[in-house]
Amino acid sequence: MSASACASARPAARIARQVILRRERPPLLIAVIDAMVLHRSAYGDRKLMREQCLHLAQCAELPSVQVHIVPLNVGMYPGLGGPFAIADLADGGKRIVHVDSQAPAQFLERPEDVATLDRRWERIRGEALPRAQSLDLIREAATSWT
Repeated sequence: MSASACASARPAARIARQVILRRERPPLLIAVIDAMVLHRSAYGDRKLMREQCLHLAQCAELPSVQVHIVPLNVGMYPGLGGPFAIADLADGGKRIVHVDSQAPAQFLERPEDVATLDRRWERIRGEALPRAQSLDLIREAATSWT
């Protein structure tokens, strides 16, 4: 597959995954996002940023989705180390971690690795705003891109 075909397949795959959030019994999704992503331009396209913020707000309103924003005044915190996701698997309660970076992503299953990132996750969540305040901040960011 060519690089351009891969690049165009990624957004389609992301959109297909979002269907999961709207099915009859969706999983609980808790996301913590740094406020800077609401203010950093995507390709210099203000309209795109407004649409992205509005879409994020719509998703954050779903009953099975919680989006929390770490405000700009927090300073250094563990979330700046890079993105990761912790998943509780349905088959027996096993937990795994997906760590993303500029190198190929990794899946971690060792209990000590999962425990380390669990602790980091709680510290990150502790810096984030509550759900309603976060949603207000996302909507405010959307209006700033008009």
